[in-house]
Amino acid sequence: KHNGNISLDDVIEIAKVMKPRSMAKELGGTVKEILGTCVSVGCTVDGKDPKDLQQEIDDGDVEIPLE
Repeated sequence: KHNGNISLDDVIEIAKVMKPRSMAKELGGTVKEILGTCVSVGCTVDGKDPKDLQQEIDDGDVEIPLE
């Protein structure tokens, strides 16, 4: 497993690159796909568990830009 940490800004930038290949309607959905990959490889995002961040996005606690 990976033990690194990346920033949410990095995840958003990755999502922008991957958006054309994603089935998600909005960038937030693509961000959540990337967070799922973070879970799979075992890295954290801004020191948090990516699953927690996915829930915060669903709850509206974390804002993801539309584009």
